[in-house]
Amino acid sequence: MTMSPEVEELLKDPEKFISRLTIMHKQRQRLSKFDLNTPQKILLETLRNHNRVIILKARQMGISTLTRGWHFWQAYMADQPRQYAVISHTRDSAEELHRMEKTFYENLPEALRRPLERSSAKTLKFKDSGAAVRTYTAGGKGGTRSFAMNSVHLSEFAFYENQEEVMATVLAAVGDGQIIIESTPNAPGDKFHDLVMGAHKNENGWKLVFFPWYIHKHYQAEELPGWYIPTQVEKMVQEQHQLTVEQLFWRRQQLKTLGQDKFIREYPASIEEAFRSSGVQFFDSEALDEIEPLNMGSHEHRQYCPPDPGEAYVLGVDVGSGLGKKTDFSAITVVSASTRQPVYHFISNTTPPSKLAEKIVDIWKRYNEPKVIVESNGNGMWVIHRLKELKVRNLYKDKNGKPFRTSVGTRPLMFQAIKDVVDSGVITALDQHVLEELKTIVYIKDKPQAAKRKNDDVTISMALCYYLLEKMPLVVSHSVKRAMMERHIAAMRAKKSTRTLPWNVRGGNKTGSY
Repeated sequence: MTMSPEVEELLKDPEKFISRLTIMHKQRQRLSKFDLNTPQKILLETLRNHNRVIILKARQMGISTLTRGWHFWQAYMADQPRQYAVISHTRDSAEELHRMEKTFYENLPEALRRPLERSSAKTLKFKDSGAAVRTYTAGGKGGTRSFAMNSVHLSEFAFYENQEEVMATVLAAVGDGQIIIESTPNAPGDKFHDLVMGAHKNENGWKLVFFPWYIHKHYQAEELPGWYIPTQVEKMVQEQHQLTVEQLFWRRQQLKTLGQDKFIREYPASIEEAFRSSGVQFFDSEALDEIEPLNMGSHEHRQYCPPDPGEAYVLGVDVGSGLGKKTDFSAITVVSASTRQPVYHFISNTTPPSKLAEKIVDIWKRYNEPKVIVESNGNGMWVIHRLKELKVRNLYKDKNGKPFRTSVGTRPLMFQAIKDVVDSGVITALDQHVLEELKTIVYIKDKPQAAKRKNDDVTISMALCYYLLEKMPLVVSHSVKRAMMERHIAAMRAKKSTRTLPWNVRGGNKTGSY
C-alpha cells in the first residue's frame, strides 16, 4: 500500500493515529472523534515504555477504549502476522470491545484504509500482513488455553472468576510480549489486589498506573448552586487531593446517589481507598492502617515479646489438616489479658494434629498455663482429647460443659469479639503477614470470611482469644492488676518515673521475634 509522506508520518505516532480514530460516545450515543483525555494520554505514554502494565482506575476513564486503540494501531502497523488479544470478564463486554475495534476500522479515513482478510464476531485480520486483533471471554467456550499472542489486554480483570488460571495461560502465551491489566477494584485479597499491591511496593516488576476519579475533567459540577457550602469533612478532602469546589460538589451529589460504600468502590481517590471495603472488608480499614506491621519472617514461631511470669494470658487454636495446603493452616495465638495485645503466633500448614497438641502444650507451659480455647470442628475434637491426655488444665467449656464449636450461633460472636478489638485501635502492632490476612477478611453473603484463595486461620485463632476474654474479664482483672502494680512500683523506684499506670495505657512491646 502506497502512502503519502504525511500519512507515513501520522502512522509513526500512536497518539496522532489514535486521535484520528472514531469512537461511539457512550453518553451521547453518537460517533465522535477520539479526543484523548488526560488519563488516556498518561496511559499511552506508559504503554510505549513498559511491557507489564497494571491499571487501577475509577469508572468511565476511557482506559479500555485507549487500550483497544493501542492494540489496533499495533496490528495496523505490523508487517508480519502478529496477534493482539483482549480478554473480558463477560461475553457482552467482550462483544462491546470488539464492536469498538470494528468502529475504528469502518470509520478510518480513505487514505488509511487497508484490506481485511477476515472480519468476524471475534477477529479483525489484515490481509497484507496477517496481523490481527482478537477477542476472548475469560472462561468462555474455546477459552484461552492454547493461544499464542504478542500482546494481551485483560479488561476488568478483578471480576474474573478464574484469575489465577487466566494469568498463568496469558504468561505462557505472551512470553516477553506486552501484558496490560486494567480494572476497577473488586475485593481485597484477589489476584488483582495482589498484583496492584506488589507493583505499588515495586516488588513484582509490574508498572502500576492509578487513576483517581478527580483526574478526569468530566467529574465536576458544571454549575454551583448558590447555597453550596463545603462541610469540614469536604474541606479536608479538598485539601488532601487538591480539589476544586466544582469537584467537591460533584462528589457530594454522587455520594447522595450511590452511597458512600459504592462511591468509594467505583470512584476511589487513593490506592488504599480503592480496596477499602466499606461494606466488603470486615475490619475498619483506617484502624488496620494504624497497626504497625512487623517483619517477623515466615517461620512458624512469631513472638512479639517473651512470657511475663506475672502476666495472665489466653490461648486460642484453629486446627488445620497439616497436609501442606496453601489455604489450610493450623494457628495458635496467645493474647495478653491486660493489654489485649497478641504476644505470640504459631502458624503451620505441615504440622499434623497429632503433633499440634504437643506444640500447644509447650506454648501453654511457657505462657503461665493460660485458659485454652480450641475450635472443635474437624480435627479440633481430636486435639482437645489429646490435650486432656497430656494433662492440660483450663480447657474452655461452655455452660453445657462442651468445647467451643463454630456454628451459625457462635461464629458471629467470635468475629465480633475480634472486630471490636481491631476497630477500636487496641492492637498497636502485628506481624505483617497476619496483618495482611486481617485485610483480606471480607463479607461474603453477609458473613465474614477469607476472600477467595486467602486464609483466615490466624484470624480465627485470635478471634477465639478475644471471645474467651469477653467471657472472663473479672477472672483475670484482679490478678493482672496486682501483678502490673508490683511491676509499676518497681519501675518507678528504679527510674523515678511519673508515667500513667500501665493498665490505662494501650500498647505493648512492639518488637522481637522467635
